[in-house]
Amino acid sequence: MPERHVLGRGRDRRFGLPQFFVDIDGIQTAFADSGVPAGVPIETPLLFVHGLAGNVAHWVEVAPAFAANRRVLAVDLPGHGETDRTPGRYSIESYVRHVTGLLDSLGIDRAHIVGHSMGGMVSLASAIRAPDRIASAVLVNPAGMGRLPAWARVGGRVVIRKSVLDRILPRIWKRGILANVFFEKNAHTQAFIHTVESTYDMSQAHELVKDISTLMQDLRHDLLERDYATLLGSIGVPIGVIWGEKDRLVPAPLLREAARRLPNVQVEEIPRCGHMPNIERPERVRAFIEAHLARVARLGSTN
Repeated sequence: MPERHVLGRGRDRRFGLPQFFVDIDGIQTAFADSGVPAGVPIETPLLFVHGLAGNVAHWVEVAPAFAANRRVLAVDLPGHGETDRTPGRYSIESYVRHVTGLLDSLGIDRAHIVGHSMGGMVSLASAIRAPDRIASAVLVNPAGMGRLPAWARVGGRVVIRKSVLDRILPRIWKRGILANVFFEKNAHTQAFIHTVESTYDMSQAHELVKDISTLMQDLRHDLLERDYATLLGSIGVPIGVIWGEKDRLVPAPLLREAARRLPNVQVEEIPRCGHMPNIERPERVRAFIEAHLARVARLGSTN
């Protein structure tokens, strides 16, 4: 499998894991793979899944930190990053199949999975649908963890349409979206914004957001109506949930309530942090994942 130095749009050039392509059900899929570290015991791999409109490099200051002790993977979901678009409609279930398809392609039986936002939905759905493949899950500001209020669902049905999104996303892309995913400015968030500004041609914003419009329209039902909190009590694998207290997209009170419904769950709320702690406060996310993996080992699960 030839290595490719992927320098696509939105990819942080500091992301150090080797990147490859593999065909999964006819979709050319970009992924990162550290390989198995030499001279250390073989551990269960760790798979990172980005959020909506993200890519593997959104884990730039988190995923590579684990590569010294275990195999680390990250994937561009279909329609994201350098992975091809899907010929059908996008859905959380199709992403679950793609995640397990990547494990199949690499001959991996089980993995710990870490997902952010929509990737948290994918990770939780994977733990529910394929518990034999998912050893544990860490959810970072996960979407879909509670039923949205009626006004939000009605408004979302009106706004989350390609015809509407194609008009409004280019206008709000930088000020309306980037400004709302972080709470505090720091060196990490400034580096992220620099990556966006330096790797995207913002004068062609209409072209840049058309794929995102399609993704959001296809995922509208999942984003607005899914309530995985109703299934939390039946999840059999260890779960960790970490989120930013000041998240404007997935409110902290909703995540607090969902976490209370998880059996034997590990939780952490990061004060003064927004929707992307993997970028804004990567040291807290790294420490949480390390503690989660240690906890899983103590519980006697596959480590």
